[in-house]
Amino acid sequence: MNNSQFSILNSQLNYDELSALDKLCVGADGWSAENFRSEAEKDGGIVLAAYDGDCLAGLIAGFTAADTGEILTVGTAPQYRRQGVARMLMEAFLAAIPDDVETIALEVRQSNTAAIELYKSFGFDKAGVRKRFYRDPIEDADVMVLARAVSH
Repeated sequence: MNNSQFSILNSQLNYDELSALDKLCVGADGWSAENFRSEAEKDGGIVLAAYDGDCLAGLIAGFTAADTGEILTVGTAPQYRRQGVARMLMEAFLAAIPDDVETIALEVRQSNTAAIELYKSFGFDKAGVRKRFYRDPIEDADVMVLARAVSH
């Protein structure tokens, strides 16, 4: 699979565009433009977007604090699904994390088997369940955690 058509950006992002894609992917609970802006501007915040030319193909947002990190949202535009966009974004996100971060967590809908398989391929393991974590529709979330080898 040739992903060279996609470029990963972490600056000059259009937060309204990111919000529209996030809401398309997750529904009404999707992030607002202000959510993306505040995450990108906060210390330890990481917001990345994948573009195909001028077209937003995918996004990922999260943060690190002390020795932990969390992936808060990942989304791929419907026309770009199954083309490796989320994998590229995960790779870029993990590469952006400081070396002293030991664990990274995320929540994923239990019905989202494609995402669960993607996260497992990066070494994430199911660590628990958050009951009724998602609202629309109501669904439990698997909590997945990646333990990283840290050099002290």
